[in-house]
Amino acid sequence: MVRFTSFRIACWGIALASTVAMSAGLAMAQAQVPPPRPADQPIPGMLEGSVQKIDPAAGTVQVSWGPWGPSGVLGRTLEVTGDTKIQVEGRQGTLADVREGATVKASYESFEGKTIAKEIEVMPAEAADAGRPPAKSLPAEGGEKTGAQPPTKTQQ
Repeated sequence: MVRFTSFRIACWGIALASTVAMSAGLAMAQAQVPPPRPADQPIPGMLEGSVQKIDPAAGTVQVSWGPWGPSGVLGRTLEVTGDTKIQVEGRQGTLADVREGATVKASYESFEGKTIAKEIEVMPAEAADAGRPPAKSLPAEGGEKTGAQPPTKTQQ
């Protein structure tokens, strides 16, 4: 009977020690989680893409990027404010200077469901085309492009 009681006490001791160890482990794990970001702080972001739509009345620019950019699948609508800096090919500009189809780099802040543009830089057309492969040259009409001189008539 003494053996049974000792065994029972040992089991309860092991169970109690396990419970204390698990509680301490959970408390340490919770202490290592960083605190959530305050809701009143904006989240910064950057993007580079093609201007799909400009709405001067609403003061917005829709920019799409990625392989599905032109279809508008990957995109973001940026609100342009009086604090937004706009540069068009290296000079200061306004929303009226931005054209649909232009390639832009933009920095923005997301805050309370809004995406506010901080800076929009319209890239020069040649810089936007630099990433595209060159156009293929087609052979001249009537034959292959070989680089050889055309045959000349000889006198007989």
